Amino acid sequence: MTFSETVSDRLPARAWRTRALDRSLEESRARSVARMDALVAAARELANESGSSAFTVAQVAERAGSSLKGFYRCFQGKDDLLLALLEDDSGLGARILAAQIARNEEPEARLGAYVVGLFEMLTHPGALGYAGVLVREHRRLSEEHPDELDAAIAPLVHLLVDEIRRADAAGAVASADPVRDAHATFTLVLAGIHDVTLGRAAPLDLAAHVWQFVWRGLGGRPATGGNAHGHP
Repeated sequence: MTFSETVSDRLPARAWRTRALDRSLEESRARSVARMDALVAAARELANESGSSAFTVAQVAERAGSSLKGFYRCFQGKDDLLLALLEDDSGLGARILAAQIARNEEPEARLGAYVVGLFEMLTHPGALGYAGVLVREHRRLSEEHPDELDAAIAPLVHLLVDEIRRADAAGAVASADPVRDAHATFTLVLAGIHDVTLGRAAPLDLAAHVWQFVWRGLGGRPATGGNAHGHP
């Protein structure tokens, strides 16, 4: 038995067609996500190996096992890829730091865990090349793509904003503008990390110095001892 096209056209949207399209879109989306992840991972590897962002889009695509056409299906260009890399690692870094912060109760120790922990993550011997690229690109992207960069690093900055607000509410610091203070602290830490990547300073010594500078700048109470990582 068959039905006329005229009658079927007046029926609700065909469920089987919707299901088929959904499956097709899911498969296509999964392939796109896998391609994007591979491209971001390739950029991370090239940055860490060379300590430079001078790698090309073609090199990234080749390392990821993709074509240039496949690259441009995912990213508008190299800056778009670098912003994705920053966003990816900002989210991961925020989760790692949040776990370290949670081991502490006192505001001073919690903020110290953030500042020193960020130093430790980005100045690990196996990550110095990559850290140098991130710091330099952060500076450039802040001028050329400020809104996109703010969105990319939001997880790390928002975590610090929350901790400064928590410390202020506890009376441990005096912050009239936690958001501004968090951005200033984050920028200061990146500047310190840049010095480490250039061999100008030892990471642990500089991390401790920056942390004490930040604590005093926030109007923190006199230190009650070492910070959360046991540094003086």
